[in-house]
Amino acid sequence: MPRTLKGALIALMLGLSSCAPPGAPYGSVAATVPAVPAGSARIYFYRELEIYDSTTPTEAYLNGAPVGLTETGTVFYRDVAPGQYTISVRSYGIFPYQFKTVVLRPGEIAYARIESLRSWVPCGGGGGRDGGGSTSGCENTFVVVMIDPQLAVGDMRDLRFISG
Repeated sequence: MPRTLKGALIALMLGLSSCAPPGAPYGSVAATVPAVPAGSARIYFYRELEIYDSTTPTEAYLNGAPVGLTETGTVFYRDVAPGQYTISVRSYGIFPYQFKTVVLRPGEIAYARIESLRSWVPCGGGGGRDGGGSTSGCENTFVVVMIDPQLAVGDMRDLRFISG
């Protein structure tokens, strides 16, 4: 392999590794995550790292209030009061049933996987919408998918845990 091509490949690999989100893999810190506080419920938000998915961060909302930025390859949680929550994300395009509503009782844990649909709405077409009701620029379409707890824990194992 020519020296310049080899050097370019090494530089590319180093550049890609610097794009990895901060934090330890969730599987290595899961045992240290505090239990759900008494009288509360918990919602995990996560985005898997898929080669063809968008790497564009997107804001997550609970009942229209921002709760965190979802990035590919990361997981975070929010403890909430029991009740009904509409889980939504900032999204350029509109997709059928793209946001979800859950009712949580004390001690319950819900898992919301955020997925991108890169080619659902082409750039320059349609209007944007998000959980907060504003429009956005030329971005991807994002959807919320509620995941079974056993599957979600496996999905999250290698994702970077974002605390706080």
